Amino acid sequence: MKNGTCPKCGSTEILDNLQIRGGEGHPPYVIIVEPEPEKRPFVWLPKSEQSFFRAYVCGACGYTEFYAEAYQVLIEGRKKGYKSMPT
Repeated sequence: MKNGTCPKCGSTEILDNLQIRGGEGHPPYVIIVEPEPEKRPFVWLPKSEQSFFRAYVCGACGYTEFYAEAYQVLIEGRKKGYKSMPT
């Protein structure tokens, strides 16, 4: 949809680059964290990377796509072995 056309219905009436808001003052985001080392030091704080989202919404059918703002940072973290936080 970043190209201005809805992949579902073909409309060009796109609401683009919309900021996404979440509950309790925190917008939704993804986070990946460094895995715990085998020989963990007494004090260890895992490194992490995160990204918020932007939305593109079709004005004709409502189809919506989300895009990570800091996707490059997430890829670099994944290359270092960072993983999604357990729920």
